[in-house]
Amino acid sequence: MQRSTSHCAALCATALSLTSVVLAAADDTNAALSQIAELKAQNDALFAKVARLEEHAVEDGDWLTEQRASEIRSIVQDVLADSSSRTSLQSAGATAGWNKDQGGFFLASPSGDFKLVIKGQLQLRWAYNQRDTEGGAPAAGTNTAATDNWGFETRRLKLTFAGFIIDPSWMFEVQPVYARNATNGNNGTLENAFIQKDLGGGLLFKVGQFKAPYAHEELVSSGAQLAVERSLVTSFFTAKYEQGMQVEWSNDLVRLRGYYGDGFQANGVNVVTNAGASGNYAGSLNTGFNVNETNFAYAGRVEFKGAGTWKQFGDLNSYRGDEFGWLVGTAFMTQNLRNSGAFANANNMWGATSDVTVQFGGATIFAAGYYRNVGLSGPLAVQGGGTSDTMNQWGAVIQGGFFVTDDVEPYLRWEIGNSDSNQFRTGNASNGNYEQLNVATLGANWFPAGVANKNLKITTDLGYAFTPIVDFANSGANWLVDYTPANQDTNDGQWVVRAQFQLLF
Repeated sequence: MQRSTSHCAALCATALSLTSVVLAAADDTNAALSQIAELKAQNDALFAKVARLEEHAVEDGDWLTEQRASEIRSIVQDVLADSSSRTSLQSAGATAGWNKDQGGFFLASPSGDFKLVIKGQLQLRWAYNQRDTEGGAPAAGTNTAATDNWGFETRRLKLTFAGFIIDPSWMFEVQPVYARNATNGNNGTLENAFIQKDLGGGLLFKVGQFKAPYAHEELVSSGAQLAVERSLVTSFFTAKYEQGMQVEWSNDLVRLRGYYGDGFQANGVNVVTNAGASGNYAGSLNTGFNVNETNFAYAGRVEFKGAGTWKQFGDLNSYRGDEFGWLVGTAFMTQNLRNSGAFANANNMWGATSDVTVQFGGATIFAAGYYRNVGLSGPLAVQGGGTSDTMNQWGAVIQGGFFVTDDVEPYLRWEIGNSDSNQFRTGNASNGNYEQLNVATLGANWFPAGVANKNLKITTDLGYAFTPIVDFANSGANWLVDYTPANQDTNDGQWVVRAQFQLLF
């Protein structure tokens, strides 16, 4: 009986299983039929659309003419060519753009064997100069220009192309400059043009045209000065740009630089006996090998950094939040010239300078002193009788600035100097004062985009001369030669107002 019952149960289970399979199969069949019907409807719609398009084609005629086919082929070829070039550039992996850390606009290879950085500087300036031209007939050689002068000028426009080739140890820089004193043609010139090799261990070798390692204020870029322009005393004693070679070594505390090459620029070293400014030696800037020749020219500079980083002393401003730092430096130069032999021209000279910079992170102080001994080609008559073939020239400058807000920095500068040229003045110019310098300047910097973006800076200042300006006059700084009446003292009291908008990119 039990066996019959179990057989019956098994038969029932089997029947139920078959029933469910049949029902599932029926459902699948219905679904398939539904999909087929849907596909048939879509196919019919497509056939209908194709039929309509064929009717339009017959009505419109042959739209794909041979001319249109040729145009389409040309477009396809252009697209393929453009795609190929883009693929080539992509595979090369070249990078380009602007990056503050990269120093400006740049082009670089992915392999690290080439990089070009493009930077620029634009200084637009308005200046007013007032001099006293009264007092009688002019002494021989004196300035006779207008009392008041004012106007706009493009003081500087510089483009810098710098970078490396082969690897980062092979550096280069080329810097064309378009300054004021415009002509009907082109007033472009060249400042930096050098190649530098990093030999490792802090040792660098440089050859080409660049600034000699002498005056610190001169070595700081014109775009990173405290005032509108460098001081008159630094401009008088600076060595400026030369052609030659330089060896540099530095570590965290000390930096040594030595130069050998062609001659240094030297202002106020050629004697005049009238009321004009002393003459200058032009040096080797942009000259051929046989122009402004020297028998030798050497310069060396030693710096000790007690705190801070080397990079921060490339700027004469100290911004709020900057690291505290101080730097002392001393430098020496000497050169022997091959001149025409005229006794009034400099034949040899040597000079020395020392400077100190302290940056407090929101305030800064800079001071420098200069001395230069100039030997003339021969003895010249001097006032009071006798002769001399030497000038002992000296000067000093001190300046400081502090931020009263995050973006506004007032500053003050005082500078003095003596060119030792009065001794040679004769005739109706003998009573004048041509050699002294005593100037004070008060001004302020404003960074309209904030010091986080120093690319925009507006600077304005007022300067007053307590003594006449003659030998130390510098039109690039908007200080002009003062007037000397015949047989009288040179007029003093010159003053200058300057406002400058600077853009760096």
